[in-house]
Amino acid sequence: MMFKHLKQISLPVDVRVYRGAIEHVKKIARKYDINFAVLLTGAKTDKVAGRKVQKLMECRTKKFIVRNASRQVAKKIEEEIGAGLGDADAVIGVGGGKVLDVAKVVAFHSNAPLISIPTNAAHDGIASPLASFKERGKPISIKVGSPVSIIADLEIIKDSPVRLLRSGYGDLISNVVEVKDWMLGVEKRDEDYDEIVASISTMPAMLLLKSSRELNFQNTSSLRLLVRGLILSGLAINMYGSSRPVSGSAHKFSHALDYLGYGDGTHGEQVGIGTIIMEYMHQQCYGEGDWEILKNSLEKILAPTTAKEINLNKKMMLEALMYSKTIRPHRYTIIEDQDPQKKDFEICLEKTGVAK
Repeated sequence: MMFKHLKQISLPVDVRVYRGAIEHVKKIARKYDINFAVLLTGAKTDKVAGRKVQKLMECRTKKFIVRNASRQVAKKIEEEIGAGLGDADAVIGVGGGKVLDVAKVVAFHSNAPLISIPTNAAHDGIASPLASFKERGKPISIKVGSPVSIIADLEIIKDSPVRLLRSGYGDLISNVVEVKDWMLGVEKRDEDYDEIVASISTMPAMLLLKSSRELNFQNTSSLRLLVRGLILSGLAINMYGSSRPVSGSAHKFSHALDYLGYGDGTHGEQVGIGTIIMEYMHQQCYGEGDWEILKNSLEKILAPTTAKEINLNKKMMLEALMYSKTIRPHRYTIIEDQDPQKKDFEICLEKTGVAK
């Protein structure tokens, strides 16, 4: 039968992105017959939203304050749940990326639905079926389940540090380059491809790029565009079954910085600068794209566009770019396609003004 060739995917069934969305938590408990919920939040985000969520749930809850994000932290919570708390009807993550990543692992191992309540919009982890941690200073990703519900209260997210919102913008616009990398894999390596997933990945990024001159993340409409786009990025990962639609050469550069321990940029800041570099390479090699538009859009929202802004120098940048050639070499990108050498990267950094 033809149906055996269709892919089955699990997508959130209740996604809300508006001011005051957190109030919907009351209905969630009733909708999913939640009698006992495990709530994970951070020390700061507990004050921002965790306590309110716990009060609104109107059911028995056990709250854990996540101070560090790791598989070990998730395991300890799982052990405590299994040591007499009883089976959880839901796991609720209230916080930033670290809290949500731990919540994803706990929900997955507890076979419980996950409710994702982000308090910032720093990257696409809000909805993705991946949990990211650092172990021994190195980044790792773990495949988990997707949230059944996402409640993104724009009033709460608006009050998060603006640096995190700019970081989310950097992570989102990188999709423009990452899908170009994916297409290279299709053309040169005959990779699988899905036009719908590619569109879900790039369209929000393109919309934000076109709106960058008017973007103001204290404005509800701009913030909604950003949060929706990041959620769609997470869904693109889920639909395709891997991070391929949103993670290519720009992310390899960011991972290289993480591995080397260079700079103090956030994930999105590193990816944003990587996007300028990799778009330049695509433009020079294939005549596609416009690195200056990407750089100008980041400048307009006051996101970093130079190495110096995240405490990097030219030497560090060159080392990270060369090191990026060793990261996920099976994932074909402009780096594998062109095999740039140190001199090529030097020219790129100089021409884009990222490092001189």
